[in-house]
Amino acid sequence: MFKLILLLNPIYVTLFWILVLNTNKKQGNVPKLFLGRFMTVTFLLYLSHFFYYLPLPEIYHYIDPFYQLLNLLVYPMYYIYIRLLTVDDRFKIKKHSINLAFPILIFILYGVGTLLMTKEEHIDYLYRQLYTNEPLTGVFLYQKTIYLLCRIAFILQGVVYMWLSYRLVVKHKEHILNYYANTEDDSLDKIHILNITLSITIIMGILMSVLGKESFMSDEKALILPSVIFSIMLFWIGWLGNKQRALLINDILLDGSVDYPQVTDDIEPTTVQLAVVREKIIKLFEEKKIYLNKDLTIWEVARIIGTNRTYISSVINNDFKQNFSCFVNSYRVKHAQAIINQNPKIQKEELAERSGFGSVSSMHRAFTQFKLATTHHGTRNF
Repeated sequence: MFKLILLLNPIYVTLFWILVLNTNKKQGNVPKLFLGRFMTVTFLLYLSHFFYYLPLPEIYHYIDPFYQLLNLLVYPMYYIYIRLLTVDDRFKIKKHSINLAFPILIFILYGVGTLLMTKEEHIDYLYRQLYTNEPLTGVFLYQKTIYLLCRIAFILQGVVYMWLSYRLVVKHKEHILNYYANTEDDSLDKIHILNITLSITIIMGILMSVLGKESFMSDEKALILPSVIFSIMLFWIGWLGNKQRALLINDILLDGSVDYPQVTDDIEPTTVQLAVVREKIIKLFEEKKIYLNKDLTIWEVARIIGTNRTYISSVINNDFKQNFSCFVNSYRVKHAQAIINQNPKIQKEELAERSGFGSVSSMHRAFTQFKLATTHHGTRNF
């Protein structure tokens, strides 16, 4: 009974999120829907675990090749999900199939070995020969070789996709902060937390793969740790994923294809050109107070000045040593502080609106960042 509960925990968790995520079909929920597909794969994976460890060899015999496929699909699918949150607007077979090609190849190779065995031979191989030191020959040696290849591939996949996801999330946050003034930092943080959760799950998965299935067959207590950790991690991924929306940067703008006749991205700017851009930026912010536009983006600044976002970004990054978001919010914080000095009793919602912040939470983060919320009024409101 205890083993049954341990085996069912991750199955119940993934089934719950399948129902939640796959029924949310509103426009703009592409990442959530794909996360639902990911949960479907993990559900089937843990269902395979259930039949193997219970054990129910008569059923697992038919599932075994698909278990190998599902096991190798988990990390590529999660990486695709992270891409859908950050840089890709939808799942595309041409673009993303490269991540799924290797698991499918291994599945075919493993399936061939399974088909070459009788049912009795396959069950004996799975529950006895695979974990003994007796010499194997023929199809049994072939199948164990592919099995070991699966374990090595699983470990390598974990390391590679953990690195790729981390690099993608860090680079994406840099882009967001360089292009938008008002950023929902909590959304950016959720993507980071999702990535950290992935890393913990990968590390645990690698550990389980190194230990091998045989380590958990004889002692049901050995299933406690993986059951609890994977159940918690999967629930956390589902909970965060259900709240998280995609934070995409418009691909057309991001690739620099917007044509401003005065300056093009292909020409290296001169010192004089950058100095002119710098003067125009200062005038735009200090005299025109463009930062009061809560929807301000770097492209809007570039359009008004008559240049492109690359030059704007270069000046702000190099001359002011800030990203675009910090640069804009530094003006907003000073503006808000001036309003507070004139009207200490102003409501925080009105203060955020009059200062160009998209929300009170954005204003709070900016004040904290610039360490200006030090008055009693600031402490109370923020």
